[in-house]
Amino acid sequence: MSFNPLSVILSQNKLIGENFTDWKCNLNVVLTSEKHKFVLLEASPPEPAANAAKAIREAYDKWIASDDMARCYMLASMSNVLQQQHQGMRTAADVMASLQAMFGETSTRARFEAVKAIMNSRMKLGTPYLDSVKPKEGMVLVLETSLV
Repeated sequence: MSFNPLSVILSQNKLIGENFTDWKCNLNVVLTSEKHKFVLLEASPPEPAANAAKAIREAYDKWIASDDMARCYMLASMSNVLQQQHQGMRTAADVMASLQAMFGETSTRARFEAVKAIMNSRMKLGTPYLDSVKPKEGMVLVLETSLV
């Protein structure tokens, strides 16, 4: 996984189950930087007919290539047991849906803890505003990545 310097994040932090929220956040960073994240957000386009316009064929081919890359990043960055369970799945979205079903409770708990921490936080008197806001950025990131 040395295509992208950011992919080192995934190779050093493989998905083993309890780290699903962190792994998903790291995966989103890598897929966004590689411009492949859209395959997790958009449905697979139908295969174009043989006489389809060139633009339609190119859009389909781009989606398939990005989906293959996203699936490779995902499979390469998980434990061997999880790899074997998910290697036969057709799309990256299918893999993510399966992982979400398996480990989604972790994601729900992380969202709860992030909201709780934000709601219970207070700015200390005399503390600069930015110093007070910085710790909350990580909590907001957990909320954003668990919704995708």
